[in-house]
Amino acid sequence: MDDTILFLEKHAMERWRKGDPWGFAEISDRDIIYVDPGLTRPLLGFKEFEAHLKTLEGKVNYQGSEFIDPRVVIVGDAALLTYNYCSSIPNSEGVLTERTPWNATEVYFRRDAHWRIVHSHWSYTRHRLPANTEIPIPIENPPVEYQEVLGEVMALESAAMERWRKGDPRGFLEICAPEVTYFDTGTPQRINRREALKTEYAQREGKIFYDVMDFIDPRVQSCGDLVVLTYRFLSTWLGPDGSVSHRTPWNCTEVFTRIEGRWRILHTHWSYIRGERG
Repeated sequence: MDDTILFLEKHAMERWRKGDPWGFAEISDRDIIYVDPGLTRPLLGFKEFEAHLKTLEGKVNYQGSEFIDPRVVIVGDAALLTYNYCSSIPNSEGVLTERTPWNATEVYFRRDAHWRIVHSHWSYTRHRLPANTEIPIPIENPPVEYQEVLGEVMALESAAMERWRKGDPRGFLEICAPEVTYFDTGTPQRINRREALKTEYAQREGKIFYDVMDFIDPRVQSCGDLVVLTYRFLSTWLGPDGSVSHRTPWNCTEVFTRIEGRWRILHTHWSYIRGERG
């Protein structure tokens, strides 16, 4: 099955790099959620995804297509594919020199005996914030109470984030699976396994502080013992008078799996909303 997932991805990518985005449409399901650097919010559902692909038809063309350390994890009828990717174009001498590195997270569910993408999150490797970003934010009044599986994973996520914003990243480590993988805005490649992530987080301990955290429109996609949690996030710093000093807008994908009855993070992908190539 690992080979099947990777074959589907590579075949769609071959068409993509030649200006044909419809290979990905053909293997995506009706409820796909799609995140990439050009968007101010995730695309929700196939109709929005299809409309986005139409704007790209014939406009993406490059020669070099490199899948770096692709990894497939099968959990029942769900599959998590993660990899670093490098697209490149040749210079005047035909040498592939202009390289664009990416982080890629793809989640497939098997439905009606076919593997289909239900979640896709792309970001530039080591990207940066743009000078200005305007993002649409839904207003929920009164605030929504998360129920069922969404409530379960959001309770874990928000508790860990409360510790994170006070300089303590260990809350996330405590809910990670041993084989967790990880992307964020500064990682040069995917981080593999909890021990490596622990080393990464040790460098951040006591250095990250902000005042207010906002989870925007969290959603889950479930298949047996695997759940994909998607949300946008605002980390906010306040001035001495309580006014907003500045905010950082994020996209987040968390893939949870159930281990011995408990939800554990199998994969994390953080990116800046409208993040620019570094």
